[in-house]
Amino acid sequence: MSTRIALPALVCALALTVAGCGAGSAERDHARPAAPPAGAPRAPAEAPPGPDTSCPNVLASLRPTGSLPAPTALPAGSTMDTLRKRGFLIAGIDQSSFPFGFVDPRSNTLRGFDIDLLREVAKAIFGDAGPNRIQFRVVRNEDRTVAIARGDVDIVAETMTINCERRQSVEFSSVYFRAGQRLLVQRDGTADRADYSGGLAALPRGMRVCSVPGSTSIGMLRRQAPQVNVIEGDTWAGCLVLLQQGRADAVTTDDTILAGLQAQDHVFTVVVGDKLTFEPYGMAIAKNRGDFVRFVNAVLEQLRRNGRWGELYREYLGTSLGADTPAPPEAEYRDAP
Repeated sequence: MSTRIALPALVCALALTVAGCGAGSAERDHARPAAPPAGAPRAPAEAPPGPDTSCPNVLASLRPTGSLPAPTALPAGSTMDTLRKRGFLIAGIDQSSFPFGFVDPRSNTLRGFDIDLLREVAKAIFGDAGPNRIQFRVVRNEDRTVAIARGDVDIVAETMTINCERRQSVEFSSVYFRAGQRLLVQRDGTADRADYSGGLAALPRGMRVCSVPGSTSIGMLRRQAPQVNVIEGDTWAGCLVLLQQGRADAVTTDDTILAGLQAQDHVFTVVVGDKLTFEPYGMAIAKNRGDFVRFVNAVLEQLRRNGRWGELYREYLGTSLGADTPAPPEAEYRDAP
């Protein structure tokens, strides 16, 4: 495959990978990586696999305890009351996953579906979502559960798939988005016209496929496609650059993230193949903060009902996914009303 670099897209992708080109003023000061931990047969084409069922009720979260209280009426001694007294929420994010978390070059501020969901949580706690109400911290994919368990952040919203392994370390909110793993390739008349109906297991031997460490996508790639060469990118934007430079033949991750990458280079790249997996996103919170989980779920319930979820979908995903606004995912709870 010949090397082809789309300069505008390359500059955009590179900008997203450099913290110094990141958020503006107060947000930039807090959008820094959390410290790393110490020591640190063919797939069916007709339908993607269902949710992880190796542990019961993997998608079931904690039920909200009634409607949202006013910020001035938070239960005394609750996690929310503690956060309100502290004055800000510490949120783990990715600032290189357009359109879920990215730096808008026009305003030099953090934006995205995940970012705005976090602002809705902050608004429910403090009554406003001003820049001083959230400290955004960039957390690597592989460090997300550790950052929560260690108390580096209060919450993570970072296209994070709910699964059994992660549920051992953190609690999750109800599902706020459903995605699926696919492939991004160059629109070169060859890669974009190949038959991907066999899934990852049928990818050509030696194909160079980029993904990010710590993601469910790279784990699926290693398990189902041992015949390919796995290329690790620092970020999804970094994988896009490798694809543009001809150093990778494809990028694999959730279709929502790939749609964001394709939007940065819509002339020369394309998302291909059917959904290979079922990827339900949830916000991660410490296991000892069940009251906060219930509170966040109440925020999500409100966003489903008042139409705000649909507004965010149309703002950040409607164009790149090219589909009508779907209904938001229905919440599942493991405790009785």
